Amino acid sequence: MEQCLAACLSLLGPLLLFIPFAGSLNCKVMIYPVPASVMSKVGNDATLECRFNTNENINVTWMRIQNDCNVNRTVIMIHEGQQGRIQIHKNNSNAQILIQKVDRNDSGLYVCRVSGNGHSQSSCGTYLQILIPAPEAFLDLEESTKNKIITAEGILLLICALVPGTILLFRKRTENEKMQELKIHLDEGENLYEGLNLDECSMYEDISRGLQSTYQDVANLKLMDMELEKP
Repeated sequence: MEQCLAACLSLLGPLLLFIPFAGSLNCKVMIYPVPASVMSKVGNDATLECRFNTNENINVTWMRIQNDCNVNRTVIMIHEGQQGRIQIHKNNSNAQILIQKVDRNDSGLYVCRVSGNGHSQSSCGTYLQILIPAPEAFLDLEESTKNKIITAEGILLLICALVPGTILLFRKRTENEKMQELKIHLDEGENLYEGLNLDECSMYEDISRGLQSTYQDVANLKLMDMELEKP
């Protein structure tokens, strides 16, 4: 903005050379200082002021100096009495220019020129800076509503993390219980003969062996008898 002001003032200096005015003691039109800059958002109304002191019938003309591609351009605005998007209001002590629904093209250095009865004065100018607002959010919600939504999301995430984990733990526990039951049944089957007496087992084994030998002897005796009966 400072470069733009410097460029505009460099153009304004030669322009003021063509404006006739008397010395400070004899000048009948006095221009008072105005704000150096005014900021306005796109779509809002902007008001620029030019303050002066004179009792004469004067005319007020506004000029806009813009810097387009490093080239200064002066645009003479409307005069008093014209109506439209840009309007001028004047009384004996000040004049105002009202720009309705400003846009980016309205930015620039606005200079007020007051003239009457052969006397004229120009203000130092007020730079109108147009601010482009940030894009609005898709959902314009209050902070309390946003906090509630964030809390609800946290609860849902916690549920989504706990429920599957709990199900897996329960399933694992069930499988472990089944494995323990199966292991117990297998251990019981292996221990069926643990209560038997070893001495009794040897006695049964001896009896079976004795019977087997007796049967063998009887068979041998029959064979021997049959052999004796032969002539």
